Amino acid sequence: MPFGLRKKKAQVTVDRQRQVDICYATRQLEQGNLSFVVVSNPDTPIVFSFQNISLAEPRMAQGTLEGGIKERIAKGLYFYVGQAQDPELTEELVQLDTGTMTINSDGIAFVGKSKHISVDFGDIDSIGHTNNGITISARTHLKRLRFEGADKVEVPLKVQDRMYSQHLSGRLMQVLLEAVMKTSLERRR
Repeated sequence: MPFGLRKKKAQVTVDRQRQVDICYATRQLEQGNLSFVVVSNPDTPIVFSFQNISLAEPRMAQGTLEGGIKERIAKGLYFYVGQAQDPELTEELVQLDTGTMTINSDGIAFVGKSKHISVDFGDIDSIGHTNNGITISARTHLKRLRFEGADKVEVPLKVQDRMYSQHLSGRLMQVLLEAVMKTSLERRR
């Protein structure tokens, strides 16, 4: 067997093992088992701290459309009759601030340059995820909170003796948050 072929086969096995381990760790996190996430100091009340997370807010934007009739009368001479159309409402995501999102046993805190937000776990009504972040609906806030930028953060995972550094996705961020909520509520009982 050529030398290069053996090395390629070993690489495929390692990639497959990584994929299996991360899927297993994600399933365990969904059940509330946080033992797969490597924490620098397990005695601290802070469970996770994510840097460079953006606080965003959906806002309605009104786009104006214009149309009309443009006819050529002669060379270089055109006749134009403008006609206004109904405005089109679109929702765009506006970034309000960038900062650090901390998840601890009591709730979520976001600290940016101009915005400081904290949400207790008891106040959260629903949690959703996007490709790049999470959305939180809480009783204490009128608007849904949207945290983006999960792809910039890496989380260390440990399965048996194998260590992995996994980029966050919106789904994994939601699973981590729900796991912390679940363990926090179980400790209070």
